[in-house]
Amino acid sequence: MKSFLCVTLLVSLLIPVAAVQAAGEADKDAARNLVEKVLDRYIGNTEVSRMSLVTCAYRDKGESIGCSSAPRRKTVQSISKMYGQKLKDSRGLMLILEPVAEYGIGILQYDYVESGADSDQWMYLPELDQVKRIASSNDAPKKGSLFGSEFSLEDMERQKLNEYTYNILGKETINGAELVKIEHIPTPARAKKSNYSKRIQWIDEARLLVIKEEYYELSGELFKVKTSTDLAEADNIWTAKKVMMRNLKTRRVSMLLYADVTYNLPIQDEALTPRILSDAVFREKFIKSLRQEK
Repeated sequence: MKSFLCVTLLVSLLIPVAAVQAAGEADKDAARNLVEKVLDRYIGNTEVSRMSLVTCAYRDKGESIGCSSAPRRKTVQSISKMYGQKLKDSRGLMLILEPVAEYGIGILQYDYVESGADSDQWMYLPELDQVKRIASSNDAPKKGSLFGSEFSLEDMERQKLNEYTYNILGKETINGAELVKIEHIPTPARAKKSNYSKRIQWIDEARLLVIKEEYYELSGELFKVKTSTDLAEADNIWTAKKVMMRNLKTRRVSMLLYADVTYNLPIQDEALTPRILSDAVFREKFIKSLRQEK
């Protein structure tokens, strides 16, 4: 009788623990499934856009922020094309059009989501007339930024689902929209190649857009905050027309302001090779053809 009571007590204690573990696993699955939907969201076969990249030191102005120094402005041409059976891989090009002194500086990036391989990036500096490959390493994170902004080269890479574990932290309302808050913890393999110990995203479930994202340093301190606003729908694709990255350490902010976005224009594969960076005649001919297509 005594042993029976002990067994009964043990079972009664284990059942709540098992229930909590099961609920935890269910939350992890739900978090991963939502992130997968965001990553798999259709964003067109191609995208051609022109944007302003604005960077300045900032000061807090109540709930908003403002530049405390003269902003540096660049006009950037962005071109991307999706590849692979599931259109998960991509090739993307960003070229500075203005100011004239920086004209032709560009970054070409290949993302290999389906195979899981590291992204390839090339940068071209006209004054050196040299295309430089930005190498990845299995043991060290990638350094550098997008044209001197607060967007790092790592920030520009497409996320791979299996490189993180996910946890739902709850829901939060921002600008009238209820968003799901999800923590991204890099796997040990990814952690070796990342500048961040974790990221937290606020996801709009209806549009499958990341509205806010926090980046944490390897020390665990909050480092940068990205927000996406001015949402617009074109060709049944939701796009954030304003993306702001605020660096809490340097007190600098960078904004990508989209002036024009067009999806599904035909883009030849040859246009998204390192040749587009260094061959000025080929590059100008290609950009001119895009304007004619639009």
